Amino acid sequence: MRYREQLGIILMRDNGPRRSFRLRRSHFFALVIFFGCMPVVCAVLAWQCWQLWQENASLRANMQRFEMDCQTAQATAERLQNFEELLREEGVQGRELLLRRLARTGGDAQAQEGAASAESSQAAAASSPLGDGPGHEDFPEVDTGRVKVANVQARALRGNGLRIGLDLRNTETQKLLAGTVSATLVTASGQKCPLSFDPEDVGNFRISRFKRAVMVARVPDQYSLVNAQVILEVTEQDSGLIYRNIFAVER
Repeated sequence: MRYREQLGIILMRDNGPRRSFRLRRSHFFALVIFFGCMPVVCAVLAWQCWQLWQENASLRANMQRFEMDCQTAQATAERLQNFEELLREEGVQGRELLLRRLARTGGDAQAQEGAASAESSQAAAASSPLGDGPGHEDFPEVDTGRVKVANVQARALRGNGLRIGLDLRNTETQKLLAGTVSATLVTASGQKCPLSFDPEDVGNFRISRFKRAVMVARVPDQYSLVNAQVILEVTEQDSGLIYRNIFAVER
């Protein structure tokens, strides 16, 4: 005892009260199952968070495109407003010439030009290998119903550019739809030119319900956009081609 005291060892006996707890077997198995399912639940939640993050990134990109289109429209509206104010002033050089041209455009000359454009479009359609729209042997229409395409606008821009806007709607809301939108230009003479968008991945989409896609392409100078058409194709990653149709290019 003295030797232990010299070493500084203090002996303590466990003479305190003891307590015991009883746990039912069903509660025990329930706790085991709960802690066993926790990793699976965490994995599912992580996957859902990743899906929401992808949709949020897509929505933000669409919002940025909408803002750019809105700014472009506002700038065009301001230029037209300034042009209208110049026409109202009396001392502007060339005002009378502009007014005469506008009057011609709004009168009989507009009807003549409309008839001439209709005849030219019919002649271009007759000479084009695609004929008068889809649904025939040279150009079969494809619509599997997996995606709904609406509000398609193909408009020519300055500098031989082309702007394509369309709405993509997933018909199966319980499943995510992923794929690519591609376009091919068909001129009035029958020449075909696959279009490259800027940026290149702007045609890729991953949607659960709806997406507005706006794509801009630079057409080579040897291809004319007068009376041209655009073949629009939607390809799904798993099923391949699910939609194809043709639309006229607006000037």
